[in-house]
Formats: sequence, structure tokens, C-alpha cells
Amino acid sequence: MQIKKASTSSKDESQLACSAAAKADGAACPAVPSQPASAGSEPRRYTYRDCLNGTAPIPTDALGNAIFTLLMAGGMATFMVSFNGIRHSGLSFFFESHWLYPVIFCIAMALRFLYVNRVVAHVGPRYVFPRFTGARRNVAMTLLNVAIMAPVMGTLVTMLLKGPDDLLLNLVTEVPLSMLMSIGVSLLVVGPAVKLLYHNVIRPTTSLRLCQLSQRFVTNWAGLFTG
Repeated sequence: MQIKKASTSSKDESQLACSAAAKADGAACPAVPSQPASAGSEPRRYTYRDCLNGTAPIPTDALGNAIFTLLMAGGMATFMVSFNGIRHSGLSFFFESHWLYPVIFCIAMALRFLYVNRVVAHVGPRYVFPRFTGARRNVAMTLLNVAIMAPVMGTLVTMLLKGPDDLLLNLVTEVPLSMLMSIGVSLLVVGPAVKLLYHNVIRPTTSLRLCQLSQRFVTNWAGLFTG
């Protein structure tokens, strides 16, 4: 009886500690499971609404974050280059300046890994997470990312499409519109699409393959020692 009480007390203390830490950094605290999950249980499938209200999380592990960043950068580069290219050149942009897609994608990825991810990781937990939750946090983080990325990307795209002549005037007229478009596309189109693709398709497939590789590795090594 005393052992059972001690175990229960230990679980309560760990849960309280986790709750305190979660309040400090804005993360969610996982509940202590009452019983182990069944081996055949499937991962949760998220919906578009889950992506908007902040229920669908952004991956925090290194591999998941890299995949998520690649998909987000690719989606945003595709939409924004198409938007600005059609505005400036019409449909002929797809035939004459399609080389701009890989260029902008590479620049976006370089910016993300050089400084944008670091700034977001520094500002988000300190100023956004403690003040906002759910859909409001989702909007706030979108605004933060756009505020960091859009001015630089808008300047580069404007220079590539219009050249350096009258650059300041072009930026005054082009960057605000690009930022508004980026917010809408990121919040309502690319962001939800990437989250749905990652959580409902990529993550379950990746987890299954890793599990299968682990099983093969363990089985092979077990066979070496057991004959």
C-alpha cells in the first residue's frame, strides 16, 4: 500500500513540475498515461481547422523541423514568386522568368538557417507564447515570421524583376502588398497544407520506416549473438 502511494505521489510531483515548466516556456505538458497505448494505435490525423486554431504543432525535432522548413520555404516561394511575377509580367512570366523559382527558394532557405530560425526561436517563447494561445498564437507567429522574412525577400524579388532603378520607390509600393499577401498565404494556405502533409502523410510514413529499420537492425544483431 505504501509503495502504491509513493508511486502515485511521484507521478503527481512530476506532473506538477512539468506543468510549471510548460507555463514558463509556453509548451504543452503531456498528460501521464493511465495505461500504456496499444501497439496498433494510429497517430492522430489533423484537420484544416486544427491547423488554424493552433492544435497541429510545428515539429521540434531536428529532422521534422528541417522537413517542415523545406516545405514551408518551397510553398511560400512558389506562391509569392508567382504572385509578384504575374503582377509585373503577366502570364509570360512562367515562360520567361521561371528560373526565379529555384533562386528565391535557395535564398529563402539560406535566410531561414542563417538567422530567421534563430530570431523566431528567441522571440517566440519569450514574447509570443506567454501572451497568446491557440489561434491567436498561430496568427502572432505568422506575423513574426512574415515581419522578418518578407522585407528581405520582397527587396530581392523587386530587384530581380525591376532592377535597381528607382528601388526605394518600388519598395514603398511593392513590399507592403507582398507582406499582406504573405500573411494570408502563410496563415490560410501554405501553413495548413504543410502541417497536414507533415502530420498526416510524412510523419506516419517516416515513423513506420524508422520502426521497420530498427526492427531489422535489432533482429540481425540478435541473430549474430544467438546463432
